[in-house]
Amino acid sequence: MNNFTAALASIRRVKSEGVVKDYAIGGAMALAFWSEPIPTFDLDVFGLLVSLEPIYDWARRNNYREEAEHIFIAGIPVQFIPAHNALAEEAIATAAELDFEGQPVRVIRPEYLIALYLEPGARTHKRLERAAALLEEGSVDRGLLDTVLTKYNFKLPNYE
Repeated sequence: MNNFTAALASIRRVKSEGVVKDYAIGGAMALAFWSEPIPTFDLDVFGLLVSLEPIYDWARRNNYREEAEHIFIAGIPVQFIPAHNALAEEAIATAAELDFEGQPVRVIRPEYLIALYLEPGARTHKRLERAAALLEEGSVDRGLLDTVLTKYNFKLPNYE
């Protein structure tokens, strides 16, 4: 089992042990499931949780090293990010159930990744480039994307 697969197995335990209600992989690592992989430092895990304290308690019980906002699981820096609004909660609730080397993994759908990238506080040049890359790949359900963008009052930039 490689480090990423081991980390995914541990992250699933966070849910099965009741530390979080639900979770989904987000950020740059989620892009690898929908588009071309891009370099990233860590694995972002969006979670339905009230506080990060249960996550850090779980990490200590399992002898995972903490460093700043990361927990090192199988050598991979993992950042648990609480769902910060209704869009993030919906992104987690509707995450795709995928397979990575025999391990089930919940991944935020590309339509929701795009919407999260368009949030005012997250709308950076780098994230807009990621949104454009997802649109180019063709894995985006344009109907669902339009529904999500309308619901949260976001507009795609003009990529032409």
